[in-house]
Amino acid sequence: MKRVIACALALCLTVCLFSVPAAAVSRDGIVKWTMPLATSVDLIEMTHAEETADGPKNLLQQNVLTYEPNLTVRPMVIYGSTLYGRSTMSKIAAYLEDENLSLVAGVNGSFFDMSTGIPYGFVVTDGVLRTSGNVNSVGFSRNGGVIIGNPDVHIFVSGGPLNNAEVFYNKVLTTGNGIGLYSRDYDTATKNPISAYNVVLTPTSDSKSELTLPGEMTLKVTKIVENTASCPIPANGFVLSIAEKSTYSSALSSLKAVQVGDTLTFSALCDDMWKGIAYACGGGDMLVEDGEALTSFTLDTKDEQRARTAIGRKSDGTLVIYTADESSNSAGIDLYDLADKMAELGCDTALNLDGGGSTMVGVQYPGYDKCATANSPTDGAMRACANFIFFVREKTEAEAADRLFLYPAHSFALPGATVGFSLKATDANYVATSLPSRLSWSSNYGTLGSNSLTLDGASDSAIPAVTVNVKADGMRASASVTVLSQVTDIRITKEDGKTKVKALHVPGESDVQLAAAATYYGRSVISAANSFTWETTGGVGSITQDGKFTAASVSKLTEGTIKVSYGQTSVSVPVTVSPANPFSDTKGHWAENYINDLYFEGTITGSTGKDGKLLYRPDDSMTRQEFVVALMRYLGTNLANYDSVSLPFVDSKEIGTWALDAMKAAYSLGYMGGSNELGKLYAHPTATITRQEAMVILARTMQADTGSSVDLDKKFSDSAKIADWAKDSLARMVSAGIISGSNGKLNPTGKVTRAEVAKMLWALENQ
Repeated sequence: MKRVIACALALCLTVCLFSVPAAAVSRDGIVKWTMPLATSVDLIEMTHAEETADGPKNLLQQNVLTYEPNLTVRPMVIYGSTLYGRSTMSKIAAYLEDENLSLVAGVNGSFFDMSTGIPYGFVVTDGVLRTSGNVNSVGFSRNGGVIIGNPDVHIFVSGGPLNNAEVFYNKVLTTGNGIGLYSRDYDTATKNPISAYNVVLTPTSDSKSELTLPGEMTLKVTKIVENTASCPIPANGFVLSIAEKSTYSSALSSLKAVQVGDTLTFSALCDDMWKGIAYACGGGDMLVEDGEALTSFTLDTKDEQRARTAIGRKSDGTLVIYTADESSNSAGIDLYDLADKMAELGCDTALNLDGGGSTMVGVQYPGYDKCATANSPTDGAMRACANFIFFVREKTEAEAADRLFLYPAHSFALPGATVGFSLKATDANYVATSLPSRLSWSSNYGTLGSNSLTLDGASDSAIPAVTVNVKADGMRASASVTVLSQVTDIRITKEDGKTKVKALHVPGESDVQLAAAATYYGRSVISAANSFTWETTGGVGSITQDGKFTAASVSKLTEGTIKVSYGQTSVSVPVTVSPANPFSDTKGHWAENYINDLYFEGTITGSTGKDGKLLYRPDDSMTRQEFVVALMRYLGTNLANYDSVSLPFVDSKEIGTWALDAMKAAYSLGYMGGSNELGKLYAHPTATITRQEAMVILARTMQADTGSSVDLDKKFSDSAKIADWAKDSLARMVSAGIISGSNGKLNPTGKVTRAEVAKMLWALENQ
């Protein structure tokens, strides 16, 4: 499971087997790891799976944060500098540092509009109402108490022609939502998408300049701004707006009757239980009430297996936050199972929060000074969200060491593997501090090295529960290692241990170093180079027990497999060995293996030189039609299906007969649209294709959900050269690992070489 994590798993982790029923998918508990993060704050990591005759299915990776209200750690709702726009958890964590606060843990909060970042529900921070909205919500008192339900927030305005008119607060204006009030919490301007009638206001000398629950403020009209979508909001001031084409004609007339100099009074009301709340944010469906899981939901994805975030409260006041991942190693969970889960965790009441790509768990592991991601976000990285629920503590100077933490506190490993450890220390308040000078390490199995433990190789005797202990000055930290006799999944990778090998095409007598990576119910397993059993079939060559494959000397294309196994689990990949490197000009070239792979697949071809040898010309540029032909071969497109297609390009006659059917197919499939010049469409088949042109065409062949958005401006210094029409495609290609650039540059307008095309197509196939 890929993790964006700055530090390893946990301390005081216990592995236990337990069974938990689920409504839609019956999963068994595999592991449960618990670790203290701060006073009365624990992180629990869990894995569940459905056991079948074919192995585990419907893996579910979960995290639980538990919090008992106390004076040392308190919950807060935090958003960025304004409600409009979104912020990452790491950015908010940096903000906490400036406020002399330290992050303990945090999760995503409200559902929100992806385009504006405005949350759908209400938000309260520091006891001040920041935006309105009547949805099921969660609130926190200043002493850490929790309330969950509907706050029943209403804001009314009276004065001048307005008589107790209800208004919304800091939401995007539409023609159908009446009058809205805007403050600098929203942004420096109203940023509305439609023309509005705006009344600019400032507090009277004796009035507050903010709304509390309950609360009141009196504002004076200083200016009228008509027919303006984005009206500036004055510092310490407000703007009252309504759409010029509002469906509430009487409200529009009333607001237009307001005059400069009028005084307006705004009153904020809420349910009695929510009065004086310090922090709050909106959520979605209620999941649990009176200790019973609910079964009626309104969320449109209620039946889908998705990443989820939920928050609940036990009858004793303990706060429970639960997340479930949706990733390559976690199937996600539907809302019915989520409700059952919150009830099983002991919640008397529980609320669904935003999920999907927003679901994230950030923690500051004891002994570290930076926030790390504890889960695997669906998007592959932390999403910028509207707001977050954080557990924080006051920042204090580190005192003498009082606690030791050994990372990873629990790990899975195979016999013969070496497990590396990192030892950290904190004071009594979990603040990172210096390690004691005298440390004593011990283990009940294996050989201890410098911050490491090497396990003995496989033996007939039973392997005990392996424990590593570190002691110093009355302090102690422990870590456990589970040595596995079976794993649940193995994959074959390139030597880097990351690039998955789906098939291997190599010339005879060549060497390829391979690696194997195992997981146990989706969690990484530490292994040694010789932990696995390797074998070949079909006479393709030989392979050592550390994964070095030597291709046989063959006189014709030879096909077979490479198989790697551990215990009862194995995986095989097809292998094709060719007589030799088919091209005389690619030996030793950086793209040699990519070119060979695609040649033997029939994706690319070469040309015969004067000496009769086959040439690929790897460093030459490639024309648009050459690129399209290679792409169609790679995709396995049946060109005969497009023989009757009529191309709309005015320069179609310039297309080579050998490329015509491929160009017809690419056009019909929407991969190539041509260039519109003065109202005429050109294919430019003989023109050299640029890198960004190639990227756009390749991106169109990918599944719509492949890859995700990345910030090209931050990643590449020449991002300004990327054409607007190519930005989304290049972002997807970078995210999917198809391209990575060189020396911090993408060179989007540069000519793409034939070798680079081979690398791109190979990466597309092996992503």
